[in-house]
Amino acid sequence: MNIIFCSTEVTPFSKTGGLADVSAAIPRSLEKLGNSICIITPFYKFIDIQKYDLVLVREKIGVQVGDAIEFMDLYRGILPDSSILVYFIKNQFLYREGLYVDEKGIEYEDSAMRFIFFNKAIFTVLKHLQLKADIIHTNDWHTSLVPFFLKSEYHSEYLFKETKTIFTIHNIGYQGIFPVEDVQEANIPEIYFTEECLGYYSKINFMKSGILYADLITTVSPTYANEIQTKEYGFGLEKYIQKRKNDLFGIVHGIDYTEWNPSIDPFIKQNYDKNNINGKAICKSDLQLEMGLEISDKPLIGIVSRLAPQKGIDLILEIFDQMMNLDIQFVLLGTGDYALEKALKKKEKKFKGMCSIIIDFNNKLAHKIEAGADIFLMPSIYEPCGLNQMYSMVYGTVPIVRRTGGLADTVKNFDTLTAKGTGFVFDKIDAKELFDTVQRAINLRSNPKKWKKLQKNIMKIDFSWQNSAKHWQEVYRKVLNEKGQKKKKSV
Repeated sequence: MNIIFCSTEVTPFSKTGGLADVSAAIPRSLEKLGNSICIITPFYKFIDIQKYDLVLVREKIGVQVGDAIEFMDLYRGILPDSSILVYFIKNQFLYREGLYVDEKGIEYEDSAMRFIFFNKAIFTVLKHLQLKADIIHTNDWHTSLVPFFLKSEYHSEYLFKETKTIFTIHNIGYQGIFPVEDVQEANIPEIYFTEECLGYYSKINFMKSGILYADLITTVSPTYANEIQTKEYGFGLEKYIQKRKNDLFGIVHGIDYTEWNPSIDPFIKQNYDKNNINGKAICKSDLQLEMGLEISDKPLIGIVSRLAPQKGIDLILEIFDQMMNLDIQFVLLGTGDYALEKALKKKEKKFKGMCSIIIDFNNKLAHKIEAGADIFLMPSIYEPCGLNQMYSMVYGTVPIVRRTGGLADTVKNFDTLTAKGTGFVFDKIDAKELFDTVQRAINLRSNPKKWKKLQKNIMKIDFSWQNSAKHWQEVYRKVLNEKGQKKKKSV
């Protein structure tokens, strides 16, 4: 299959979160299955041409956006550890220091036009290179207009007559909603501003266009695919998801074992594996030393997280004192909501010597926490997929999670009688239930035999991208086989 993968961030070139990692991992894993794939992404100001050996393909290619023609420069590079070509679109709309926000953390005023341009430019790149795609795979609201433009403007062009689109929802909480006046320069006909098309409470909703017009929709776990059809998790788009439920698939992410693997991890004090876990104790002592904690065998709970209400940080703060009174140690690494950062630092001060809060993004320390902690706490209010619970299990660190999204699909509650399960799971968005689950985990840890059995359970699970890639391959084949027999519907 010839696949075009479109994303606004791709590691190592650009990154704000997990989307960047996924946008490199999925193409790599699909290439290994014999597919031809290339990536299209923006050229941001911070991308180093020399570092990544980027080549200028052509300057000043015209992109029609409304009545105006915007010009772009097209660069080409190679995704590391693959032979996948990556095409970078450079233009005033995209050439910024920040991907989505400025240096003050404020969203760019022209965000709507930025990504309208990027979606349009994707077609221009394909036409310039004469790339005939079987599938254009788009990700989140920033590229969600591609399915709409394909069916409204480009469906009759020879290059795109047989092209199908897949739209992946990584987090439905971020939809790209803009006032109508923000998109008027693009000259999208007003007939598409109705509730049946792009309209959304007198505004324009970019993500909605991907849901309505993509040939197939995917999201990042089977449970999340069900959840986004409900009012609780659909963020206002649930009725549109429900109408497309037969075209919706949930595929859990994999993880990169070349980066997250205790047997070869260069960031941790002592390497270890599922056959010999002794090195984990050395990693714990090293983490305690670095975080200013007493070197002891007390249960050490770790968190690596974006600090946001979605991640259940409020629940943790509600039980923090009770939790620390269980005679544990606690480490947290993350950045985000200022009020949450401040509240956590206040707890650190109160429990000095028992608790360490690092407000930072620090990849090396994240690896050390995954290896050194006994328990990883991830009580998300909602979690489309989640990666840290999988990292934790690979490192023999037992996860505590709420039963939602990808957490429900990857962590199964441990049964002390059968010794089956892969962590500790609670259901309600409730601080007491979270505390009871933490207490249950700590109680089990006092039984070394059962704790070691649980660690063996979690370390033998295969979370490799090869498993996920097989599911992606099935979805790609499905969209080509089923939709290929039907005449493309235009709008």
